Amino acid sequence: MLQTQTASRPVDLALVASLAKLWPHREHESNAIKNLCCSVGLHRWRQMDLSELHPEREIRFCFWCSKIKVDGVTYDP
Repeated sequence: MLQTQTASRPVDLALVASLAKLWPHREHESNAIKNLCCSVGLHRWRQMDLSELHPEREIRFCFWCSKIKVDGVTYDP
């Protein structure tokens, strides 16, 4: 698993692996412009309501690629 920033906690890696199964990334539906935006860091973040499972975490998913942001740290599962 690649990270774009340093993990704040080792548990984050296991969390990201489980979250990747919840949110199907839309890379196959995106066009070349959206893929280019993601490659330069302009993501379209969406948030799923996971407050009951992880109330202390801020979890966002990119709508165009497979990246997941947990508490401000971006991961690529």
